[in-house]
Amino acid sequence: MPARMVTTWLLLACGLAAGQEKGIHIDEGRSVGFSWYVNDGAGFRWDISSNGQVADGTNDAYDGGMQLRIAGTYFSAGSQGRMSKDGREVEIGPWSHAALRIWRRVYVDDKAGYCRWIDIFENPSGGMQTAAVQYYSNMGGTTNLTYTTGGRSDLTDKDWGIVTGYDATSTGGRPTIAHVFASKGAKLVPKFRWTRGSDDLYQDIELKVPPRKAVALCFFESQQSSYPAAQKFLREFNPKRELGKVSPALRRIILNMGGATLVLGQLDLPRHEKHDLAVLRNDNELLGTILNDRFELETFYGKLDLPAGRVVGVNVPAGDDPHVQVVLTDGQIAAGRLLNAPLRMRLTTGAEMSLPPGQLASATFSLSADRPEEIRFSEPLAVLRSGERLAFRAADLDGAYHTEHGEVKLSGADLRAICLDTPEGGLHRAVFRNGSVLSGLLTAERLKLGLRLGPTLTCPRELVSEFLFPGADGDAEGAPLAELTCRNDDQLFGRIAEEELTVTTRYGKVVVQPAELAELQVPDDAALGQVRLKLHNGTTVSGRLVGERVRFQIVPGPTLAIFLGHIVQITCPPPAAAPTTKPAAAAAASDGAGAAAPAETRARSIPEMEKLYMELVTKRRMVSGAVGAASDPKVAAGLREQVEEINRRITEIRAQLKEARTRTAASAPAP
Repeated sequence: MPARMVTTWLLLACGLAAGQEKGIHIDEGRSVGFSWYVNDGAGFRWDISSNGQVADGTNDAYDGGMQLRIAGTYFSAGSQGRMSKDGREVEIGPWSHAALRIWRRVYVDDKAGYCRWIDIFENPSGGMQTAAVQYYSNMGGTTNLTYTTGGRSDLTDKDWGIVTGYDATSTGGRPTIAHVFASKGAKLVPKFRWTRGSDDLYQDIELKVPPRKAVALCFFESQQSSYPAAQKFLREFNPKRELGKVSPALRRIILNMGGATLVLGQLDLPRHEKHDLAVLRNDNELLGTILNDRFELETFYGKLDLPAGRVVGVNVPAGDDPHVQVVLTDGQIAAGRLLNAPLRMRLTTGAEMSLPPGQLASATFSLSADRPEEIRFSEPLAVLRSGERLAFRAADLDGAYHTEHGEVKLSGADLRAICLDTPEGGLHRAVFRNGSVLSGLLTAERLKLGLRLGPTLTCPRELVSEFLFPGADGDAEGAPLAELTCRNDDQLFGRIAEEELTVTTRYGKVVVQPAELAELQVPDDAALGQVRLKLHNGTTVSGRLVGERVRFQIVPGPTLAIFLGHIVQITCPPPAAAPTTKPAAAAAASDGAGAAAPAETRARSIPEMEKLYMELVTKRRMVSGAVGAASDPKVAAGLREQVEEINRRITEIRAQLKEARTRTAASAPAP
């Protein structure tokens, strides 16, 4: 069973893998073979091949455009794709490259006249993945003319799109192409390259995909009848507006598009770099300065008086509903009736306006150091089903959690999230900092949480969608961890907490230390207790595991006693060799413990002792097997004596290793 893919903390909080959250992929629709032909709203043809490229377009606009390759290897994912219900978008994949899984979503707009690519890169592994991503387009004609979003012929660092053409005057023949490879203010901008007189275009990106997360790249291409028409399209095109057609789940992982938009959960608030911004319900936008110095809210848990300095913006979900959502600078969202309406605003023209909530879609303050583009929360948040995000005192949450492995006590210090609003009303999901997902039930049926805004939130558990816990970037990184996959799709990362595992084989009992284990499998069709072990040295052992449960600790997190029938497999990283600067004998002598060390190991380093330990374990396994196969009693007795001697040496080496590792850890400099 493949490892469960876990993604950003927002996706993790939903208890879903990065590629499994609704909206990331096309989850419904019929299969489609290739090539896939569809016309855009301007009447231009897009013929999409099985690798996601546009083959020719209209009148030989392309000879293979938007081909995706990673480190020189082209994307390839078979001959079938999945089409959206409206027939405007197809998804191709997954294609695996190194540790990444990649999908391509290709959408042809029926109004604005463009084709959009969104490529999704998922990293199910436990380490950061860096990929040399390149988009190659072989155009139908040479590039003789260029026009950028800055109105020039050459690209600068501030440009996010370019027109490439071969003739400034002809119409009706080969189209001129507008390429949009980023949006204004995007954090990641591909490097767009071309040579005049050549038909080759390149877009290069060094893409970093964090462990157990997903990211995406988005591109727009538009065929236009003439060079002036393509220039006009580029000047008027608004990537952020067109991305409004993309689900929030997918939009928030796109790296090269975005700009000044605040995304918190399912809430999107448009913002402006220099001015306060009011968006009316008729889509008109007003720039100026918001004059309200505070926002008074009446909520179901009490009245709030919020100074404007703490407010990023206001969202109005519906024009006929007096309730608004107020977004705060610390990531909280409070909802209620705005008592001191209307919103007052001085426009850039100098005129002042009063805007009742019913006329507003949103109102936001401009970007600043106090109101940054990205908001990171620093305290636990209770996310209500109504959309509110309220910071609370961590000690007030009862972490009693019932799982199929027994009762555990959850600690916010170990967690990213507890998701109560799971698909199809299933069990709750605790999502740990290292990416582990543990199903269960938060047993407290009624909550009483002291809010940082002042009041106390007292409500039934059903009003809460999820609890989010702050954490620094890179929580999922660090030393490699063992991975345990359960039959209920839980995925746990940590360490085997047993001192040893004993397997009864046809030749006798075999004892395996957790450090020796590479993989433990529980076959679907095997009798209860039957396992197959694979060790790091290549040895395999099959038999019945002694005991019904395996103790496994989530790191950091609780230790669980997991019933063997619930386990699909456990995979373990090889043991890291602890560094040492002097032989074990010297280390032992320095603290007066040298006399206790056996002569054969006193001069060995930790890696040498580990190697000897594995050799002895392998030898014991071979000799033990020979005991069962021996027909001569004298031979069998001699072999059993060898096993006893090997066991004695293994015990000595194990003690020495433990002692040497303890000394090494004690002598390491403090972080």
